[in-house]
Amino acid sequence: MKLFVAYEQQCQIKHHHGSDKGETLSARKKSANSGIEALLGFEFQRNCALYLLLSDYDRFKGREFFLSIEHHDDFLYCYRTDCRSNIEEVHSYQAKKLSGNIWRINDRFSEVVAKMLEVGNNLKSDPAPKCHSYTHELTFISNSDIELKYKPNKTEKESGKRELTHLLNEQNCRCRYDSVPADIKNTISKKVENFCLNSKTPYYKSELDNLYIQWIEFPRTSQGQKDCLVGLMTRKFPHVLDSAAAIELLLSLFRDVETTYNQGKVITLLDSSKRIEGDEIKKALDIIETEQKTFQLWRDHSTELARKFRIPIGIQNSYENQIRNTFERMKDMMNNEHQIIKSFVSSYDYSMDYYSHDEMFEAYVSGIKARYSLNLRDIDIFFTTLCAFVENHGEVL
Repeated sequence: MKLFVAYEQQCQIKHHHGSDKGETLSARKKSANSGIEALLGFEFQRNCALYLLLSDYDRFKGREFFLSIEHHDDFLYCYRTDCRSNIEEVHSYQAKKLSGNIWRINDRFSEVVAKMLEVGNNLKSDPAPKCHSYTHELTFISNSDIELKYKPNKTEKESGKRELTHLLNEQNCRCRYDSVPADIKNTISKKVENFCLNSKTPYYKSELDNLYIQWIEFPRTSQGQKDCLVGLMTRKFPHVLDSAAAIELLLSLFRDVETTYNQGKVITLLDSSKRIEGDEIKKALDIIETEQKTFQLWRDHSTELARKFRIPIGIQNSYENQIRNTFERMKDMMNNEHQIIKSFVSSYDYSMDYYSHDEMFEAYVSGIKARYSLNLRDIDIFFTTLCAFVENHGEVL
């Protein structure tokens, strides 16, 4: 019910924006807390996390997962067994902007990679129960081009070595460290090792096996990113009428977790306060999609349905509120009569038995009234039937 209210509120408010700022490895190591003071610096990471979720949502929705924000890494998706008892794999992300430039194998790049390797080591030692087959991926992701280059010195040139470049952009957007040429791998490894020596931080070289580097087609400005997310929502969820409000609702879930301080400065995957459960994300998307499908069904057949069930003009003109209120009543288990209708519609799919929507819903309403004595108006019975049909049999729409 709270998600319905939140979505309705998002349909009426304007978006607000922040800015991104950099962060050094030493600053990250001073404290595990990254709550409210990180708000301005996290907008790109937050938007990036949602972009990845929506882009591959069909895969996400079929798995048991949760999202952690500013916890071990910028964000990570953690996949569990169906019983939720053990972690199967973790996909951890460092999401970084680089305005008007290109990433190269330099100190800044090495600092980011060093932090990621440390995260990989911490994930292995995290006390959360893991499967015997547990794996993790450490992905550096950016919306700037990434140039991985090996430049031979004089001696190497004389021995026949040639300059090598591996570019990540719209034509080649993702690679694994192990898949790039050996000379480029050695360049990265040596640069990160030197950074760790100079900064007196551990070098977890073995975690390079889990390193991925990814370019993402994502605008540089906050508003551009929001517009991109809205477009992605429109393509992936065509029944969602107000994609901007839907995006803002999902981002609000991320913000709630993002501003929560790590408890006792101890970072662990067991800390539920830093999670957004996959079920909560799925529920939000299901609510958005189901509500919008119901709106669309009413709009497509409002003339015949309004005449059949004698829906007053005033209710026809405020059908969105009528439908939203009906869904809220259906969520309340104390509303026994709405639960009866919902259960009846769930048990019988009439979509294969009738040739028009007004006939189908008339059959539902007649069957319900014949079987049960309900203290509801016919209009309320109809709208509850309408909402219950979309919720339970909406895949046919």
